[in-house]
Amino acid sequence: MKKNKKLNIIFLDVDGVFNCQLHYETKQFMDYRDAKKKLRKSVKAKLIEKLDYYKSQICSDRIKMMNQLCKDTNSKVVISSTWRSGKTIEELQEMFNYCGATFEIISKTGHDGSRVRGVEIKQWLDANCMELFGIHSFDFYRYAIIDDDNDMLIGQQDHFFQTDSYSGLTPTTCYNIKRFFTHKTF
Repeated sequence: MKKNKKLNIIFLDVDGVFNCQLHYETKQFMDYRDAKKKLRKSVKAKLIEKLDYYKSQICSDRIKMMNQLCKDTNSKVVISSTWRSGKTIEELQEMFNYCGATFEIISKTGHDGSRVRGVEIKQWLDANCMELFGIHSFDFYRYAIIDDDNDMLIGQQDHFFQTDSYSGLTPTTCYNIKRFFTHKTF
């Protein structure tokens, strides 16, 4: 990826953002759960595809919100969720595309011994800002963090948009991020 001074980055968690209590009450999730119960009684249980499992866990309405947010704000995604573990960028992109994503995943954060997500995000910014944006990480402000956990660093608080495990990503959260990136009210 070449340097792009106008690109925005969204550090994205999954649990509590794309799946939440409201999602677990939807027809999308119930249909998968019911199909899985029926298959569990048969030898065909092993036929449940891994991608179908992911699709059951990720709310299609919240994916659509994220697609629109990325489109409206010229944003690319860096996965900071534990869902990044053991998966390549290509596998993550395939998984999210299967779930309806049109946004582009450009990277994922590493794992830090502290297990503090804010530290992992800072390390990603330190390692990538010069190459991607031509500036030091301490001068890069065009990023947002969407997460239901609040283990961010003090300097990241203005960039942090917290969701909750009940409702996940909402239109209000997307609106606030859009305003943050564009400095406009709509």
